[in-house]
Amino acid sequence: MLGKRTPRTDHQPAETRSVRRLRARLDESHQLHALTTDPLLNAVRADRFRISVTRSMWLFLAIGLGFTTTGVQAFLAGHLTAADPLWWGAWLVEPALAGILITLLRWEAEMLSAGLNVDHDAVKRLKRLLLAATLITNVWSSLFPATGSVNAGNVFLHVVIPAVVYLIAEVMPVITHRCNQARDNALATVAPVPAASPPPVVEVPAASPSPAPVITSPPTVEPTATTTARALSRLPAPMRAAIDAKTQDVRAQGRELTAQDVQDAVKVPADYAARIVRDLAA
Repeated sequence: MLGKRTPRTDHQPAETRSVRRLRARLDESHQLHALTTDPLLNAVRADRFRISVTRSMWLFLAIGLGFTTTGVQAFLAGHLTAADPLWWGAWLVEPALAGILITLLRWEAEMLSAGLNVDHDAVKRLKRLLLAATLITNVWSSLFPATGSVNAGNVFLHVVIPAVVYLIAEVMPVITHRCNQARDNALATVAPVPAASPPPVVEVPAASPSPAPVITSPPTVEPTATTTARALSRLPAPMRAAIDAKTQDVRAQGRELTAQDVQDAVKVPADYAARIVRDLAA
């Protein structure tokens, strides 16, 4: 004889500690994803990245110009001694040329930040002239040193470093332009906030003896605390009653009302259901 079967129960098993921990991590991941994908945060990241890259480029540009300064000084005063004023003045030639280049780069960066084009022939000619002056003086001083013999490594560095300095000057405006474009693209995805329209002004004639009109609200069926929201006021009474019942059921389960719960109770669009949830939460 078979024994009696144990009746089946539909009760959901209790969540284990691992499930609760993973559920908390999942909720945190949703929150982090919503924050990290915010367009305003991406715009701020693009600006910060542009500043970081620009500072690094300025640092290495200054180091390169410091090296080329020695070549220019050797070209102008390699045969002189420190007792000659020209020996000291030769140290100022390359910093003066570098100052012009740095000022030009700052102007280009500012114009590109404002969305203006700086691709002009005069700007290119000035950059090339500064490069040619630095390159010729450095190569000449390394090929014909005042003392000692020609060093192939020294010649190579006096050719490559001025070229790298010039290319940095060409690349920096491109970096600024692309970073600004990335920032603008991120800001373009931000939905504009509609401006609140001012309330209508009702003008009542002073000489009119008639009383002011009384604006009556549409009749409602004993609204409860949950049916006083603005989005619900446009729904019929049966739909509001269904939402009230769903709200009480959800709160009895110990959780908050969602847009999907509203759509399960009544047939409304998803955006309107979200408005109802926001109004009830407020």
